[in-house]
Amino acid sequence: MRTIKILGGLSALVLAIHVELAAAEKLERLKVSECGRFLVTESGEPFFWLADTCWHMFGKSVMEEAENQPPVTSYFANRARKGFNVIQSVLVRAPIGGSLANAYGHLPFEDGDFSRPRLGPGPNDDYWDHVDRVIAAAKTYKLYVAALPVWLEDIPPEAPMERDPEIAYRYGHFLGTRYRDEPHLIWVLGGDAYTKGRNVDVPSRLVMVRAMAEGIADGIAGVDKYDGQADWSVCLMTFHPPGGGRSSSEWLHNEPWLDFNMIQTTTRFRFANWKTVMRDYALTPPKPVLDGEVAYEGSLSLRKDEPQDLRIRPQDVRRAAYWAVFAGACGHTYGHRSFIGWIRKGETYRYGAYIPWYEVLDTPGAFQVGYLRQLIESRPFFTRIPDQSVLVEDYGDTDAHLQATRCKEGGYLMVYSPRGQPIRVKTEKLKGPRFRAWWFDPRLGRAERIGGENKEFEGEVLEFRCPSSGDGNDWVLVLDSTEYNFAAPGRKRE
Repeated sequence: MRTIKILGGLSALVLAIHVELAAAEKLERLKVSECGRFLVTESGEPFFWLADTCWHMFGKSVMEEAENQPPVTSYFANRARKGFNVIQSVLVRAPIGGSLANAYGHLPFEDGDFSRPRLGPGPNDDYWDHVDRVIAAAKTYKLYVAALPVWLEDIPPEAPMERDPEIAYRYGHFLGTRYRDEPHLIWVLGGDAYTKGRNVDVPSRLVMVRAMAEGIADGIAGVDKYDGQADWSVCLMTFHPPGGGRSSSEWLHNEPWLDFNMIQTTTRFRFANWKTVMRDYALTPPKPVLDGEVAYEGSLSLRKDEPQDLRIRPQDVRRAAYWAVFAGACGHTYGHRSFIGWIRKGETYRYGAYIPWYEVLDTPGAFQVGYLRQLIESRPFFTRIPDQSVLVEDYGDTDAHLQATRCKEGGYLMVYSPRGQPIRVKTEKLKGPRFRAWWFDPRLGRAERIGGENKEFEGEVLEFRCPSSGDGNDWVLVLDSTEYNFAAPGRKRE
């Protein structure tokens, strides 16, 4: 995107000219891998989900330089450079102030009726025109968009679309029809429905959510018939659950439209998201799983029994990411408190958000989650499984808990140590008898060969002591079979 400023008279006229970036590589639709554990592109290439969270982006962003924020494209460019490939946001959600109107003053519906989107005759005169532009801009930066049609918690009990689920179907059908040609859209139903009577454990709410999912799929497929059936293969869908270590699997694992499970661990200091991931990983049929909300960097804890004068640190962000992925997650979602409400200049929001979003683009955690993606992609992708049995001890349910993952064909194993605790591993599931060992630094994304360039290890049980220990001194042990000529961890595979 390009912005040209034309100055004239006593005021500045800002004219935004939107041009396509040169020959951007075509994004493929995503689907679930044959084994049911991972996400892949249509052509079968592995896709490691690395998302950023900005729930209010569609309602509060602008396409041009404004007095209180830069254009949304500056955000996309920054996230793409850091290795993010998914942006999580809500298409329609009341921003700060309570109105559904977006930054241009446009409302999404006629009289609040979800079955009647408000559409203007021109190319840039309604709510959905801005949604179009944001979705198109994300694609030019090769970013997928995990879009929630609405925040389920904001829909009160006995709302019109709950009483008449065909309203939910019509809204979903509008979205599916309008965006059927956008391969980079992932549909996320739900939205933090923690208040009693608002989640899908209420039968009428489940019917409403199913109707919206059906409408989206039918719209994409070119069908217009609300009958409880749809071709679910035309899109990728999941469900954003309420927080506290909850997962979509608790209510929806066997729903035909639910392609993968999403967890919300919630922002707090004490968490064990590896437990929730492992529980979902054990379900049948197998479905991919990931943590969609945990440990927002720069946030106060949402748990009132935890300190309210401390903020989530980069090491908390890393711990959440490595625990989840090594426990079997197909990727991870990062978040920063200033992005959740898309904080613009002069605004504040809940749980300590007060810094404008464009001033926290380069926080440590935003770089460091990208190193995790690089690490995972530097080793064979589809053979990776979680396996705690390779550990002699894992330090139990503490902040020092070790989490292990390995190649089921014996090529490698990795162990994450959040506090630099000693690691003792059993090598029987690796192809032996000799192994190369590395320390991978999650803070810097760098790998160092243990013992020097020519050092190899042998033995049924090996012990390694991390280069440093204590709070913030996390490390990843990578142990490779010498039968494989892997490059340094984190380095792109040839």
